[in-house]
Amino acid sequence: MYVEALKDRVTVIFSTIFKDSDDIIIGKVFMQEFKEGRRRNQQAPQVLFSPRDPPLELQGTDAKTGDNIGYITFVLFPRHTSPAGRQNTINLIHTFRNYLHYHIKCSKAYIHARMRAKTTDFLKVLNRARPDVKNTEKKTKDGKTFIRK
Repeated sequence: MYVEALKDRVTVIFSTIFKDSDDIIIGKVFMQEFKEGRRRNQQAPQVLFSPRDPPLELQGTDAKTGDNIGYITFVLFPRHTSPAGRQNTINLIHTFRNYLHYHIKCSKAYIHARMRAKTTDFLKVLNRARPDVKNTEKKTKDGKTFIRK
């Protein structure tokens, strides 16, 4: 975790490691929703997401780079660090990584449940589409009877 305190803002940067490529994609979508939240609520802190490469504040450090690493930056303003809201801000920032990974797991579970339900529905449709085979009795030219199944 990297914290930079300036006169007009506090910048908090932390990295997170994603387990697979699906987590990276869901994490990007999740972070885009945080950016959208900033547009709707101007009181929210600015949130930036940098996949693979560390942000400029971490250039020249030993920050890791890679396909499964992402950097999340929060820019906190005086209204977030005032004595009235400081403790809440610290708690939320401190638990954000766990919050992110929890929601990624929940999103994957929801997507898989939806896929299983759709597969079950498609199998039902396919089973209804099979024509019923009628048992018919046929006779050969010799007069023997057999049942076609």
